Amino acid sequence: MNKFFEIPGLNIYIQLAVTLISISIHLLAVHNKPRKESVVELITIYTIGLAGWFSIVNGIFGHILYADEVAVSIGWPLNSGFQMELAFASIGIGITGFIGFWNREFWLPFIIAKSSLMLGAGYTHIVHMLEHGNFSPGNAGVVLYWDFIFPILLAALYANYRFPR
Repeated sequence: MNKFFEIPGLNIYIQLAVTLISISIHLLAVHNKPRKESVVELITIYTIGLAGWFSIVNGIFGHILYADEVAVSIGWPLNSGFQMELAFASIGIGITGFIGFWNREFWLPFIIAKSSLMLGAGYTHIVHMLEHGNFSPGNAGVVLYWDFIFPILLAALYANYRFPR
């Protein structure tokens, strides 16, 4: 299992693949059929719902069950309470996003909470890079980029859904 944590950003790649495959399968299944959701809405449903699911999974596996492996990949100390706190925050935010599969009223709260967490994490990663020279695979690279790209993507999807042209 340790090899799993040596692939920087693997959870991000899996989330992207599962989300794109799910959206594609849904759109192919309803191709040339009347549907109640627009394409933008379907993309937003899957992006938020699956981001919620992956946040729950990452909280449980990444910050509870394999907390030490994740800490090492980020370049942070082992046996720290921050892992458990981050796990429960991720799980709570994830539940909000997962409910977004069925209830659009949960979208904006999820986007705000998830984006706050990710932007804060991205800022923290940069501080650790600059002040401590921490360029561990889980602190830099794709993980860092995703901390800023995903909140922008969520905001853009929501804006396109909420305020169509």
